Amino acid sequence: MLALALGVESDRYATLFAFLGAVLALGFLTVTGNALRPTNRSWTANALAALSLAASGYFVWMAPRHALRWPMVSPLTEADMAAAILLCLLVLEATRRTIGLTLCLLVASFLAYAVWGHHLPGSFSHRPLSLTEILDHLVFTTNGLIGPALSVAAFLVFVFVLFGAVLDRLGGGDFFHDLAGALVGRQAGGPAKVAVVSSAMYGTISGSPTADVVTTGSLTIPMMKRLGCAPAYAGGVEAAASAGGAILPPVMGSAAFLMSDFTGIAYADIAVSAIATAALYYVAVFYQVHARAVLDRLGAFEGAGPRVAEVMRRGGWFLVPIAAMVWLVLSADRPVYGGALAVVIAAVLAPLMLRNPLEVALRLLAAASDGARRAAPVGIACGVAGLVVGTLTITDLSGKFSSLLFGFAPDQILFVMLITAGVTLLLGMGMPTPAAYVLAAALAAPAMIALGVPVLAAHLFVVYYASMSAITPPVAVAAFAAASIAQADPIRIGLIACRLAIVAFALPFCFVFRPGLLLLGELLGIASALLVTLAGVVALAAGFEGWLGRALSSAQRVLLLLAGLALIAPDPLTDLIGAVLSVVALASVWRRARAA
Repeated sequence: MLALALGVESDRYATLFAFLGAVLALGFLTVTGNALRPTNRSWTANALAALSLAASGYFVWMAPRHALRWPMVSPLTEADMAAAILLCLLVLEATRRTIGLTLCLLVASFLAYAVWGHHLPGSFSHRPLSLTEILDHLVFTTNGLIGPALSVAAFLVFVFVLFGAVLDRLGGGDFFHDLAGALVGRQAGGPAKVAVVSSAMYGTISGSPTADVVTTGSLTIPMMKRLGCAPAYAGGVEAAASAGGAILPPVMGSAAFLMSDFTGIAYADIAVSAIATAALYYVAVFYQVHARAVLDRLGAFEGAGPRVAEVMRRGGWFLVPIAAMVWLVLSADRPVYGGALAVVIAAVLAPLMLRNPLEVALRLLAAASDGARRAAPVGIACGVAGLVVGTLTITDLSGKFSSLLFGFAPDQILFVMLITAGVTLLLGMGMPTPAAYVLAAALAAPAMIALGVPVLAAHLFVVYYASMSAITPPVAVAAFAAASIAQADPIRIGLIACRLAIVAFALPFCFVFRPGLLLLGELLGIASALLVTLAGVVALAAGFEGWLGRALSSAQRVLLLLAGLALIAPDPLTDLIGAVLSVVALASVWRRARAA
């Protein structure tokens, strides 16, 4: 039995290092880190890719021996030390190239703290750590580089990234776009609403705001501009709609998979709990887009456009692999099998539906290439996040950070939540959502949990803000992606996206105190929480856009904004205040309508 366990551990160890070497090599071969020469390969990139494969290959080769050693007890050889140092340096350089200098410097500062932190005065000092101890913990155990984050990227996230690439190459993006057009394209502001609906449908599969912007935005942003939308507004709508994909079940984003692994909560339970809040988010975005379309008198799609039946006849088969995936994810709690089955079903059905087996084969090969390219930055981000988590555990920095928060405001949950939100947004500026979640979950989530916040709510709180960091200026990766298509200022796009997504910044505070929003508790409590929050969401959206069946005056907008905030705030007194303010605002609107 022991031999079997060691064999399984050895295989897992080898697989993770092989995956890490592959994503590092892909990162070096596809991204230069030089803005003047972003894609051209050089001899340096080839050498770094070769070193990545060699360093990871060493650990794959040594996996049987390393599986038998006692971490922090058994000695490391000079070759072990050299390979570990080289691999850490390669991860940092790959991070700089694929993600940016900001995250690279942040990780370097954590590593420096592990090496020299014992010289610091006060409570942030830690015991002296030798280089051997640090490398042993970071590279040779599952608490660092090959920890839970990289494990989720290798064994789970990659499957869904591949499925998204397969759908994209087979025309799934066009299908979602056409279906959204058939559903809402004939309404006022049709292209903008198509952007919201199609981005939601595609985003729940891809789980990546940036990938969603690039895929659906290439179609919707030009259409919105032709309709008369300002370029920045078109980009903002697409960015806000795409950011919601990371919090929309059934797939959500890679941060949700990491959350399941970190917390031990079944992914199906996380997905079910997130359904209501994700729906409230899209209700707010859709309402604001509709209100702006009415106020600016924006029209519908150019031409009649396809009907739902026609769209389903041409591309309805795309829903078959998605339905199979949803069933395995939600009912059987088998997300990895669900993603793998979806890929297989799509690959089997495509030749039957597209009637050209050779073209399908070429598209599937291209999808495999796309999937590998898309997985590389996620894998690198998860690997480098593992380095940070490793330094946090070996130095107990997360505990020190929690103690610092308690020292500032003992028993003040709201203060700790505000700090957690700020830290998550700050970490998420310029780095992928998974890395932002991992760092914030390790640093700030424990403080929330220690103050009595349930584990599910605390970590979902972090997932929300990690996802919204993709549209939060000044470094908003989804906004920058939209800017390249819209040809507009990315900062302005980010600000517009944040205004449209304002509900997503408020909902996490709400569901921490109102568990009914996460579909937890008695049916009556769930229903009341959903109805009151829905009223608050609509009031906020109406106040921001200035429309509630008709254009609103400044005073009416202020009333609705105050009513929305009061209704969203989880307290019976504020609910009563919000209800009164809502009645006053509605009465004012009704009187003006009758007078007109």
